[in-house]
Amino acid sequence: MFDFVQNNNTAIKVILGAVALTFVGFGVGSYSAAVEDPYLAKVGGATIYQKDVERQLEGQPINAASRQAVLENLIRQEMLLAEARGNHLTVSPQQLRTAIAAIPAFQDNGQFSAARYTEFLQARYMSPQAFEEQMSRDLLLQAQVAPYLNGNLVSHTLAARMAALVSEVREVRSVVLKPEQFAANVKLDDAMVKAYYDANLKRFKTADQAKLEYVTLSQDAIAQAISVSDADAKAYYDKHAGEFSSEERQVSHILLTVDAKAPAADRAKVKAQADALLKEVRANPARFAELAKTRSQDPGSAPNGGDLGFFGRGVMTKPFESVAFAMKPGQISEVVETEFGYHILKLDAVKSSDFESQKAAVVDKLRKQKAAAAYRAAVEKLTDVAYQQGDSLKGVEAALNLKAQQSDFVPRSGKAGDPLLGNAKLLEAAFSDDVLKKKHNSEPVDVGNNTLVVVRVAEFQPARQRALAEVQAEIRTELTAREGAKLAAERGAAMLAELKAGKGTSASWGEAKNLSRRDAAGTPVAELRAVFAANPKQLPAYTGVKRDNGEYVLYSVDKVVPSQSLTPEQTAQLGMLLGEMSANNLMSAYLEQLRQKHKVVISQTPAEQ
Repeated sequence: MFDFVQNNNTAIKVILGAVALTFVGFGVGSYSAAVEDPYLAKVGGATIYQKDVERQLEGQPINAASRQAVLENLIRQEMLLAEARGNHLTVSPQQLRTAIAAIPAFQDNGQFSAARYTEFLQARYMSPQAFEEQMSRDLLLQAQVAPYLNGNLVSHTLAARMAALVSEVREVRSVVLKPEQFAANVKLDDAMVKAYYDANLKRFKTADQAKLEYVTLSQDAIAQAISVSDADAKAYYDKHAGEFSSEERQVSHILLTVDAKAPAADRAKVKAQADALLKEVRANPARFAELAKTRSQDPGSAPNGGDLGFFGRGVMTKPFESVAFAMKPGQISEVVETEFGYHILKLDAVKSSDFESQKAAVVDKLRKQKAAAAYRAAVEKLTDVAYQQGDSLKGVEAALNLKAQQSDFVPRSGKAGDPLLGNAKLLEAAFSDDVLKKKHNSEPVDVGNNTLVVVRVAEFQPARQRALAEVQAEIRTELTAREGAKLAAERGAAMLAELKAGKGTSASWGEAKNLSRRDAAGTPVAELRAVFAANPKQLPAYTGVKRDNGEYVLYSVDKVVPSQSLTPEQTAQLGMLLGEMSANNLMSAYLEQLRQKHKVVISQTPAEQ
C-alpha cells in the first residue's frame, strides 16, 4: 500500500536525521566533563564536549564528515532547548508519566508494567531520574519542532505538476568514453613523475603504524557460553508470556482513497460511498474478495481480494491497527478512516505464538540476564590483572580464559570498516605514551555493546617518507589515468558538439533503455538531471556528463513517453511527500533564526581529533 512514497523518497533529507525527530541518546551535560576534555561548541549556557559526540556514536567508527554532522545535530538540539527555556516551557509530571507509560517496551498486554520499566533501566545501568530527565528533554524538543513539521498544505496544481514530472519516461542510449581508451596517447617522462612526487610529498609519507595484540571481553560471548535448560526456559516463559507475545493477524480490506487534506465535502462524498459499500458487503459477506478486486483502490492488495497477509502490531497506521486487533475472526468492521481514505476490514485469521516458537528468544533473554552478573565480575578481574601484570597479556588470557589476537600493521587513523581496529577510543589507548612508549597494557577500553578490550603494542613502525623509486609506478598509473580522463572529456565534448550540429559521429551507442525520475535504473543523479534537461522538442536530443571517475558519458534521448496518470492513492501520497519537503524547508529556516538569536561558539578543536 505504501510503496509509492518509499520509491519516491530518495530526495528527502529530513532535518536532524529523522522524520519524527525523536532525539534518542543522552544529550549535552549528561556527565561531568573531565578537565582535559576540550569543548567543541557552546550554545547559550550549554557546552558540548568531545565525549558528547562519542556518546552519540556509541563507539562506532565513523568518518570526520559524519562526526561533524553529529556535532551539528547536538548544536541544533541545544538551540531548540534554549528557545524552549526562554519561553518558559516545561514538561509537567503528568505529561512525563503519560509519555513513559505509552512506550511499548514498558508495556505488558497493552498496560504499563513497572517491572519491565525497572528491567529496562537496570539493563542500561541507568537511574529513573536520569531516564526521566532525558525523556523531559526529548518531549521539549518534539514540542519545539512539531509546529513546523505538521499541517503543511500542498496545492492540487503543484501535486499534479510533480506527478507529471515524476512519471515522465525518456528512452535513451548511451556511449561511455573511458580514460584507459586514451592511455596510449598519454606521454609521460621521468621529469613529470619527479615533479609530481616533489609536489605531493605528504601523500607518499607513511603514517605511524603498529601491530596490536589485544584481548576482548564481551558480555554477548559470555552469554553464548551459558547453558539454559528447557525447564528453566519454560518456567520463565510461563511467568512472562506477555513479553514474548507476537500475535499476528491476517486482514483483508477494501480501500476508497481520498486526500487527508481534501475539502470536507469531498471527504463526506467518499465516506458515503464507503458506507454504501459496507451495507453491500454485510448483505453478502462471501462477496468480500470479489468486491475488493473490483472496488478497492489499493493497487497492492486489490488483485488478491484485499488480502494484506499476516502482520503484527506496529506495522499498519494506528486507526487501522486498533480496529484490526479488536476484531474476531470472520468479523467485518465499520468504516475505518485513516490518512489514506476509508477502509472496510475483514479479519481472516489470527496466529499466536507459543513456547516452542518463542523458545530461542526466551533462552537468549535468560542467557543475557545471567551473563550480566558474570560480565561485571569479569570486568573487575580484567582490570586488576591487566594492571598488575602490565607487561604481557598472558596473565589476562589465563585468568579469564581469553585468547589474545594480533593485528597486521594499523595506522593511527585506524583500519577503515573494522568496528574494533577502527574504534577511536581503542586507537587512542593503543598509541598513548603509556602503551606505545612504556610497553604497558592499556586499561580496559569500552568499545560499546558491553565489550571491553585490553590492547598492547607488539611492533611499532614510525612514519617515514617513501622514496621516489618505491612509488614511481604508482605515480605513472595515476598520471596516466588523470591525463586519459582529460583526453576522454575533450573527445566527449567534441562528439557532443558534432551531434548537436547534426554531423553525426562514429559513436557505438549501447542498447536503448527507459529512464524516469521514479526509476533511474541505476543512473547517477547528475546524469539523470542532464537527460531530463535535454530539450524534448527536437529528437534525438543529446547531452553529455563528465563522471567523477574520469569517464565521459554521452546520451541520446530518442523518445519521450508522456506521463501516466497516478492513482488517487499515489497522488495523495505524493502530496504527503511534498508536504514533508515543505516542512523541512520551514524547519531549516526556523533553525537558522535560532542560530542568529542564540549565540553559538565553535571551538577550533575539530569534532574528530
